[in-house]
Amino acid sequence: MKEDITTNSITATTTTTTRRVQMGDIVTMDLALVPENSFVPEPLLDTRGRISFVVGWGNYLPGLHELVLQGCDIGDAVDSVSIDAGYGHPDPDLILTIPKHKLKKVDTRIGRVIYLQGKYQVRVTDIQPDAIVVDANPPLAGTSYACSFQVLNVESLPHLTYSKENTSSVYYQVATFALGCFWGAELAYMRTPGVVGTKVGYAQVDGQQSLSSRESVMVVYDSRVVSYDQLLQVAMDRLTETNTTMLLGTLFQQEDEDYIYKHGFYYHTESQRQEATRLLQTKNRFGIEVLRIGQWKEADEFHQQYLYKGGQSARKGAKEKIRCYG
Repeated sequence: MKEDITTNSITATTTTTTRRVQMGDIVTMDLALVPENSFVPEPLLDTRGRISFVVGWGNYLPGLHELVLQGCDIGDAVDSVSIDAGYGHPDPDLILTIPKHKLKKVDTRIGRVIYLQGKYQVRVTDIQPDAIVVDANPPLAGTSYACSFQVLNVESLPHLTYSKENTSSVYYQVATFALGCFWGAELAYMRTPGVVGTKVGYAQVDGQQSLSSRESVMVVYDSRVVSYDQLLQVAMDRLTETNTTMLLGTLFQQEDEDYIYKHGFYYHTESQRQEATRLLQTKNRFGIEVLRIGQWKEADEFHQQYLYKGGQSARKGAKEKIRCYG
């Protein structure tokens, strides 16, 4: 039996298990996002297939998080609900009418992209007898997807602090890595199959955020898909790539205990400690410290998924070069 439970076409299917989605839960679903109104950009996130994500942690479109929080249980389905494609709604204040005499030396044909004062990108949308209308909104503002999904499973987030062994979840675990700039590190893990959530912040914080803390990324992962050892390898690959671009003076700072970019593997369980120690026992050329996770402070929203928000792909398995130094 099915019944409508919201005005957004979420339908509830009778199941033997009831688990209504809450903020911070890990949701697994079969997803299909279909561009609307001829909107066909290169997607920055996976748009089809089975996905898992931590509700409220970003990593997928905000509209998807909002939909599952509208009363979804395991087994519930959504059919072709329009959600924002992630570029926001057009701002009418960014549509400007400019006198023609101020744009005499500019090609103002409709559809042309021009730069006001040499740096503000706008599109010409209309030509009037004495004025030119330009739009400074992002080109994809107002675009949307038709979203369809079925919720397959809902689980609570595992403990984010240290425990000798993970007892809060059968499959999901948490790991924290300090690899220099946390923007690039986060995107590398967002692209890793099996990672269901990421946040950037500061590890080993002593009271208030201080220079003794480390820029780091906290990773929630499905141990059935990706192992901690594989996540360590992602970290080593990231350090290999980024350290070749760092100044020699910056490398020497790795020995400074107060250096915010100091590298570290911060273990949440004893098994993680053993694996990290084993990896580094013969060679540790990046000066990586292995410490039990201490106080961790989440960074401001501005920093969360920063490179994805800037237009870099976060699709699982993406291989495009991460444009960030760290």
